[in-house]
Amino acid sequence: MIFTAADATALGGRETNQDACHSGDRLLAVADGVGGAPAGDVAAGLAIQTAVERPGDTPESIVSAANAAVRARGDADPNTTGMGTTFDVVVIARSGGRWVVRGAHVGDSVTLVHTDGIRVLTKSHTLANELIAAGHLTEEEGERHPQKSALVRAVGLEPTIRPDLWELPAHRGDRYILCSDGLTNTLGDGLWPLLVALRGETPAVCANELVRAACQAGPRDNVTAVVGDVRGGAGWLN
Repeated sequence: MIFTAADATALGGRETNQDACHSGDRLLAVADGVGGAPAGDVAAGLAIQTAVERPGDTPESIVSAANAAVRARGDADPNTTGMGTTFDVVVIARSGGRWVVRGAHVGDSVTLVHTDGIRVLTKSHTLANELIAAGHLTEEEGERHPQKSALVRAVGLEPTIRPDLWELPAHRGDRYILCSDGLTNTLGDGLWPLLVALRGETPAVCANELVRAACQAGPRDNVTAVVGDVRGGAGWLN
């Protein structure tokens, strides 16, 4: 099985694009350079490059390798010291005689799957969410927290990285959508009906329409979408 995939990205409300992405037949990925830190675009690009250069690796090992690569670049180049990036990786692979889709998540980009309904597969690694999970804040208090969007986990910030991992059976027709937070924050609840409306469109149309809608709504950040549909490929088995 393979992905039929496409991606789209736009500056949105920024002067430069610190998002990077990849859409391939076995690998989907999106990275969003950490704002307020140096060289976010370098970190995001390096994370994606690392993923593309490691075909067949698990998402967890890809994230670990990307973390090492970003930190090594930061150590070697003072202009990039302290850089970091969010990173979501999705791969399709054989496991125990069946096809599965596996993902790894670090940061506040969002991965969704559209089957009969739409499910969010990731949770943002923000200060507010950490405090809510620890029982220090309620959901309502988290929304009002002055640093609610501050990232507490990103590729490149620490010597080791702990991504959230997930795995699902690969079903033909399932659609995976990876978005930078510039897209999800801008569209908000409007993302769900738009995804439903685009269900019958190709991944290319879906990715472009998501980015176009977000840009039309006036984003304050870069906007990126990666869309992959699970399809039968050479040697495909039920």
